[in-house]
Amino acid sequence: MDKKKLNIYLIRGLTRESGHWGDFVNLLESQLPEAKIHLMDLPGSGIYYRINAPSSLKKMVDFMRNEMIDKINPEEHNIIFATSLAGMLATEWTISYKNDFDALIMVNSSFKGLCSTNERVNKSVRGDMLRILLTKNIKKRERLIIKVNSNKSFMVDKLLDTWVSIQKKRKMSRINIFRQTLAGMRYNLNGEKPQIPILVIGSKGDRMVSPSCIEKLHKHFGGDLIWHPTSGHGLPLDEPEWLSDIVANWSRESFNNIKKK
Repeated sequence: MDKKKLNIYLIRGLTRESGHWGDFVNLLESQLPEAKIHLMDLPGSGIYYRINAPSSLKKMVDFMRNEMIDKINPEEHNIIFATSLAGMLATEWTISYKNDFDALIMVNSSFKGLCSTNERVNKSVRGDMLRILLTKNIKKRERLIIKVNSNKSFMVDKLLDTWVSIQKKRKMSRINIFRQTLAGMRYNLNGEKPQIPILVIGSKGDRMVSPSCIEKLHKHFGGDLIWHPTSGHGLPLDEPEWLSDIVANWSRESFNNIKKK
């Protein structure tokens, strides 16, 4: 009997941490009980909120890998799943350390060199993004983040108090928001791509990243492309059931294909 195990490593994007997955983690665990789910935080947020985030995604990868290396068993089947900014980080990780992960899933990510500035950050949300960077008031900032990420108006009432509570426990500084933003703006693939199975997930209703950008990512990376027709940028928020079902099925198929070889 094949004893290889399935692990999925989850990373949220810009300004977010493990506490911001909401219902998605529990749904994924119920959809994929054979897998172990690992939550990771970007430097400068979550459990690493006290440190200065590097302004380079390559340095972020090295930091996170050093923190996680004992938890990544190359003899098991490891999938890295990341949203938005973290999709860039996950991609760099799979390029720099080819033996750590066997597959990559990224949601609503964008890359310099593949997409234009307007495709990466729509003009309609730039004012809100600037206010997120500059505001000192936690409640105002979290409200803006929900507004940018979700296409569902009731999400503010559903999430605001919880997200404010998370920030009061592990407050992300404005300098770390800036450093993470800068890292994402500067990162360039320079024509490289991971040599592992890839699933690209996009939202047709994303008000930040243009669907044309997602199309260009898929053209560069290859692999599979799946769309949600109406969700906003924050797919785990707007459609956690749909997303958990997609991730579970694709991860199981990836795992089974490995075992058959």
